[in-house]
Amino acid sequence: MLIKNHVIVNADDLGLNESVNRAILYCFEKQYINSTSLLTNTGYFDETVNMIHENDCITGVGIHINFAEGRPVSNFNQHPFLDERGNWNFQKTNKKITVLDNASKAAFLKEIYAQIDKALSAKISIIHLDSHFHLHTLPCFYKLFIHTAKHYKLKLRLSQTYNEGSYFKFMYRKYINHLIKTNNIQYSDYFETVDRFLKREDTFNQNKIIEIMIHPNFDASEKLTDHVDEKTMQNWMIYLDKMAGGLKFQ
Repeated sequence: MLIKNHVIVNADDLGLNESVNRAILYCFEKQYINSTSLLTNTGYFDETVNMIHENDCITGVGIHINFAEGRPVSNFNQHPFLDERGNWNFQKTNKKITVLDNASKAAFLKEIYAQIDKALSAKISIIHLDSHFHLHTLPCFYKLFIHTAKHYKLKLRLSQTYNEGSYFKFMYRKYINHLIKTNNIQYSDYFETVDRFLKREDTFNQNKIIEIMIHPNFDASEKLTDHVDEKTMQNWMIYLDKMAGGLKFQ
């Protein structure tokens, strides 16, 4: 295993589509990753469940709660957060200053539970919880996710732990992470991008757990890539190549 024991490499978006599923399975087989997060509200759910059950190499499965794309799993009735077709309206769910009334909080909590329960009903063993586009860290949602993680005894992804240059954003993230850690539900001690991890690897205490995320996919030429940022996969492959002593990855 080329991944160090204190590093979690999580592939987000399992279940997004056929190409992403193949890429994530490939990365597990090659031991490029050791964790993944499952979307349960896509049309590829049944196919993905079968893939998980048929491949023991897929481990560290969590739920990637989705309020951004596709339809709700529950009978979600807060229509301002949906578009005219009944799909999630990302412009509404991604607002930083949204304040939820009690009915909306209850509806979103029910939806989080429904997305988790869908995986559990398919006999998927899950250990952690995060969200599509990190919506679980927004002011209107983070308490719902902390409550859910405790209810299901799951670990919850931190907000990103590095400073991007915004003091306000950094302090807000530290506050969220303090709450997650205080409740003893953190999936890791740090949550970093691949680039940040590679730049700072030597500075991390190896007694602490670091989570990094990638988004595996195959492009039109069947080259392994990251469907959010191509350089992320390129840099991760270079790092693994170095760890393997110069063995060229295919």
